Amino acid sequence: MSWDQLPILISGAGIAGLLTAQALKQLGIPYIIFDRDESVSSRGQGWGITLHWALNDFLSLLPQDIQKKVYECQVLENFHLNDSGNFVYINAESAKSLVHIPPSKRLRVRREQIRKTLLEGIDVNWSCKTVEVRTTDTEVTVTCENGRSFTGKLLIGAEGSNSITRRFTNPDNYQLYDLPVRFLGSTVELTQEEYDQVSKHFDSLLFQGTIPSNNTFFWFSLLSSPAYNGSSFYQCQVNFSWNCADKAAEKFDTVEDKIAVIKKVSSGLNENLMFLREKMVAASDRFMEIRLSDWPYADFDDKQGRIILVGDACHAMVMYRGEAGNHAIADVKLFIDLLGKCRKEEISWQEMIHAYKDDVKARAGPAVLLSRQACLDAHNWEKLKDFEVNKSPLLALRKK
Repeated sequence: MSWDQLPILISGAGIAGLLTAQALKQLGIPYIIFDRDESVSSRGQGWGITLHWALNDFLSLLPQDIQKKVYECQVLENFHLNDSGNFVYINAESAKSLVHIPPSKRLRVRREQIRKTLLEGIDVNWSCKTVEVRTTDTEVTVTCENGRSFTGKLLIGAEGSNSITRRFTNPDNYQLYDLPVRFLGSTVELTQEEYDQVSKHFDSLLFQGTIPSNNTFFWFSLLSSPAYNGSSFYQCQVNFSWNCADKAAEKFDTVEDKIAVIKKVSSGLNENLMFLREKMVAASDRFMEIRLSDWPYADFDDKQGRIILVGDACHAMVMYRGEAGNHAIADVKLFIDLLGKCRKEEISWQEMIHAYKDDVKARAGPAVLLSRQACLDAHNWEKLKDFEVNKSPLLALRKK
């Protein structure tokens, strides 16, 4: 097979898609990457992500100059130099620690900044939303809504949890599964004194907990420091999620509705944390509701071997184990390694595709369900308080 003729197509310029493009570029393999958005800043980029067990793989796929810039994307400058690695989970009513998960190497980074860093040297075709995919034994062609089309030897679907490519590979089961839990968060600003207070009593990077009296989940994490955002404040995420079996029945349409619900579900929050709730309510113009949904199949069907899925497109999972980004990185690393073997003719093209599918399904499929169970456990204090007996995946070690 010629490796300098037809390119590899990448649909989606998120972290997984851009990481793939960077790796292919280093190998000298032609690629075309395209995205439905008009630019990198067209939509909100979410908040922070933690790179932990896949951190070394992530760095290994990047050129050295970009590797160094990854550390500049941390939510707190040079935090990795003195990071204890502890993950703290509390009883959010008493503020007592339920568990400290043992230290592990990690980087907590801003998603928007890490994405812009991965864009360096990569030419993305923006405003290219996939509307049609056609495959033959030797190639795949993508037609976009704007009339443009791309032809390559392989299409990598990396569009995220609502992947368009997945609709073509899995027409009968591409839909996401919605969990009976609602999630709302906001970005708030803390003074130096307020941030120091949180850091001293809880954690300077992130911590989570559950309010036993109503099973509401609470999550705090740092997003940026004054050195990065140019203000005198620390920007932080304050998030709540709660059991909601019938979302249509819960009044949640207006900002006022959301404030009323947040005040209700956060009752019982420790008095030393209540000021964060008040700051969240005051920042109601920044409310962000996140749809808690997943896709546990981690499998795709393409008999001609011309399409694969990576990241959330292949195994969308909720964030309660912090693993989605790490599994996406593992997908890219796996594909690049297999592609190298195929290029050396150590394995055939079809063997490469099948090996990729088998590994991802075996690794990420169970991970989706573990994250789902972790979400449910986060809203079930009776089970959570005896997590060692109940073996809750919410508080188990995050690792492959």
